[in-house]
Amino acid sequence: MQDSPARPPRRIAPATRITRFAPARLALTVALLALAGCSSGPYPSLSRWSADHAGNQPPPKDKPAPPTTPVAMTCDEAAADRIDAEFKKTLPGAEAVLRGVGDAATGSPVWSKGNLALADLQNIRARLGKVLAPAEEAYVADTQNHAQVDARDGIMNRPEGARLSSCYAHIDSLASAEDSEIKRLHTMLPD
Repeated sequence: MQDSPARPPRRIAPATRITRFAPARLALTVALLALAGCSSGPYPSLSRWSADHAGNQPPPKDKPAPPTTPVAMTCDEAAADRIDAEFKKTLPGAEAVLRGVGDAATGSPVWSKGNLALADLQNIRARLGKVLAPAEEAYVADTQNHAQVDARDGIMNRPEGARLSSCYAHIDSLASAEDSEIKRLHTMLPD
């Protein structure tokens, strides 16, 4: 009988080696996840928050009325009148330029001059808008404060509120008049 050649030693399959270390890997993963919530630095932790921090406070039982805040008189009627006077001074010249445009072609030099004249009026109107915006903001804030005071105290007469309302109405009427003039002149430009 012949001697059989020596058999090579039996090898362990790669999948078996991986499964042998699986419980150790699982334990390491669980430990790392548990430690992730235990930071002491600026990182969020998994600890419970206090009710103040989480925003779980019940609302107060008797909510006091919000205090009224004084409204500064930010309505500059004199500045609005100066800007409107400049608008009225520029208006006839711009209108003359726009009448000269006629049926000029879009993009022609005459049409461009008309657009520039209209842009000058629009820039003046924009400056009036910078005076109107704070006046409107103060008027709205005063109206809201007045409603709060009226609901709580029954006070109706407030002279500073009447002055602010009058000033705001004046500036708003100037702005509306300038807007209608710009709109009228815009129709003179051919599209």
